[in-house]
Amino acid sequence: MSKILVTGCNGFVGQHLVRELAANGAEVVGVGGSSGTHEQLPGLSSYIEADLTDAAQAAKVDFSGVDGVIHLAGLAAVGPSFDNPELYMNVNVGIEVNLFETAIAQNVRPRFLIISSGTLYDPKAPLPLTETSTVDPSSSPYAASKVAQESKALEYAKAGFEVMIARPFNHIGPGQGLGFIVPDIADQIVKVEKGEASEILVGNLDAKRDYTDVRDIVRAYRLLIESGKSGEIYNLCTGKARSGHEILEGLLNAAHDEIAVKQDPARMRPSDTPEIYGSHDKLTADTGWQPEIDLQTTLADVITDWRNR
Repeated sequence: MSKILVTGCNGFVGQHLVRELAANGAEVVGVGGSSGTHEQLPGLSSYIEADLTDAAQAAKVDFSGVDGVIHLAGLAAVGPSFDNPELYMNVNVGIEVNLFETAIAQNVRPRFLIISSGTLYDPKAPLPLTETSTVDPSSSPYAASKVAQESKALEYAKAGFEVMIARPFNHIGPGQGLGFIVPDIADQIVKVEKGEASEILVGNLDAKRDYTDVRDIVRAYRLLIESGKSGEIYNLCTGKARSGHEILEGLLNAAHDEIAVKQDPARMRPSDTPEIYGSHDKLTADTGWQPEIDLQTTLADVITDWRNR
C-alpha cells in the first residue's frame, strides 16, 4: 500500500482508521491539533500539528509522496450546528479548501476521500436511501455544510484531483464519546455495575436508524482510497434499520447484572423521522465491501470499552 494522510486522526473514527491503514501496510501521516492523543496511536509514522481552519497553518502540511488523503477533520455534531450555522459552514468548507489549495501550491494531486454524511438526505425520500436520493440541506446547518463541502470537493475534481465522497450513516463502536445513544446507555450500565447508580434512564427509543460498526466504516474508507472511482459518491451503511429498543436490549445482554430501566420524561423527545436506512450496493460493487461485524458484537465491545475506561 502507499502513504496516506489522515486529517482528524485523534477523533473517534480517526483512531480506528489509523489502526486499519497501518495494519494493511500503509505509511500513515496524521494531522490534528495539540491534543496528545496521537502519542497513543502506534500506527502513525508521523504527525503534523496544525489548525487546518487557518490557511497559513494548513500550509505546513507536506503532501510530498502522499498518495491519498482521507479527510475526517471538521465539526461533526448535528445538534450544536443550529446554534452556530456560520461556524459550521466556515470550518467544514474552509478546512477542505485549505487542504486542496495547499496541495495545489505544492504542485501535487493526491487522491482525496472526503467524509460527508448520510444525515444530509431528505427524510421524506423513499427507502432505502441511495446515492441518487434527494438531499435536504435545510434539515440542519450541519447538513448544509456537508452539501457545500461535497460541491466544493467536486469542483476540485475538475481541477485534476481524483476525489471520492463517502456518506457514512450512524456509526458506533469502542471509543465513541458521550452524546450518542450507544455510549450514553453503555456508560449508565457500567455505573450500575459499579454501584454508582441503581437504574438507567432512557428517552424515546422508537426511532430506527442504520448503525454500522466503526471498524467496518474505516475498512470501507481504506477500500475507497484504494479503489473507489473518482467523482463518485458512496453510501456507507448496513442496509438495516435498528430501533433504540434493539440497541438497549443488546447492551443489556452484555451487562453483568439485571438492570432496571426507567423512561426519563426529560429525554422523551419525539423523533421527526421514524425510520432511516440506506443501500450500500454501489460501495459493494466498486470495492467488494460488506458489513462484517454484527450488532451484538459491537455492543458487547462497547460495554467492555466503558468498563476499561
